[in-house]
Amino acid sequence: MTIQDKTVETFAENFYRYHDALAPDFGGGSAGEWNELAANERKRYGAAARLAFLELRAETEGSHGELFKDWPSGGTEGRECGC
Repeated sequence: MTIQDKTVETFAENFYRYHDALAPDFGGGSAGEWNELAANERKRYGAAARLAFLELRAETEGSHGELFKDWPSGGTEGRECGC
């Protein structure tokens, strides 16, 4: 695992924790601990974090909105994010 992979994984885990901690303030309930999530759900959060970082980079490079141009669904379902 590279440092970049570890950073994305940590970001995804932190995002999940913050999202879960704020749930009661917005009428939601706790989804449970990060380690209790199924592996595929943790991977999904990680893939979403990678895409968010790529989108931020694209915005700074002036290519905002082009990240999903090759994906008709706008997402990565059925694909591993090899970002």
